[in-house]
Amino acid sequence: MLRLTICVGSFCSVRGSDDMATQLEQLIEREHLSDQIEMVGAFCMEQCSNGVSLRVGNRQYSELQPHDTEAFFYREIMPCLQGGEQ
Repeated sequence: MLRLTICVGSFCSVRGSDDMATQLEQLIEREHLSDQIEMVGAFCMEQCSNGVSLRVGNRQYSELQPHDTEAFFYREIMPCLQGGEQ
């Protein structure tokens, strides 16, 4: 199972982590991946720079923006499910 950890701390929340989490949940549902992806929240991932912090398996991403969620999902998350790094 691939774990997505999204920061829901105050800095990331102000930058749209709640919206991004909702979009990710919708994408997971749309692609019928709820049995392959687990999404959890974290209060601080110590990457409070310019955007939302998200960990996909062992890979850390920061500076993410909610309007890029769908592109990020298909570019970074889907390949992990298709035999890429988890």
